[in-house]
Amino acid sequence: MIKRCIISILFILTFNAYAAEDSVEKGTAKMEFGAGLFYADIPHYLGSDESEQYLLPVPYFRYQSDKMAIDRNNFTGFLWQQENLHLDLSANVGLAVDSEDNKAREGMDDLDWVFELGPSLNYYLIGEPNAKQHLYLSLFARKAIATDFSGIDDIGWRYGPSVYYRVPIIEKSDSQFSLAFRGNINFASDKYLDYYYGVSDLHSNETRQAYSSRSGFSGTGVSIGVHFDTPKYWLGGFVKYHHLANSQQDASPLVKQDYNVSVGFGVAWKFYRRNF
Repeated sequence: MIKRCIISILFILTFNAYAAEDSVEKGTAKMEFGAGLFYADIPHYLGSDESEQYLLPVPYFRYQSDKMAIDRNNFTGFLWQQENLHLDLSANVGLAVDSEDNKAREGMDDLDWVFELGPSLNYYLIGEPNAKQHLYLSLFARKAIATDFSGIDDIGWRYGPSVYYRVPIIEKSDSQFSLAFRGNINFASDKYLDYYYGVSDLHSNETRQAYSSRSGFSGTGVSIGVHFDTPKYWLGGFVKYHHLANSQQDASPLVKQDYNVSVGFGVAWKFYRRNF
């Protein structure tokens, strides 16, 4: 039950990363509630050759103001700005993996839910956070913790530069079709990489040698999302590509391939909208 709830939240955050941006005047906010059906095919972890498919009914939620948005890169809080420079607070969620369901990790400890939170410094080349079209360069750093909800473990940091571009392709008075692109160059601490890719002597065997990672480059990623948004309905989808070649963890026996593709799409019906 907990897993389904968290996956539902993750779906909301992932798909809302490609939802439309509406212009929001200072001191005002917009909120939408609804329900939808979402499908996604997601790897167990980056570098795994196994994935899991999800088809779930999911509540739809969007909130946007001049101070906070839950409709872009997961949760984002606008903390500070100076002309084109913005300091945001962002978060991310990593799926839990039962090692019995993954051949490469068989006999190892399960991967718990991973929650990340930290600042993101964004420089806007085009537009601003709430503009329908915007382009920005970003530096992010997130503290990561892992939990099975009986305890919490500090697993280090993720950080790196990224670029994000959103543009409306077709706009009408009551609907919008938009495209969004994101590119990341990822780095991580040794503690973070060891959590996912480390193999202790206890868990090593003939086909899985002991391995410990160092801090550094952890791969690149690009994603493209499309969506169609109206006052009553939302439809969207995304494709994400991750590349791990020449990364610090590439030599781990748990990395079975140096790329992963994630896909997803969904549809939602909006039954409540409010501007305030």
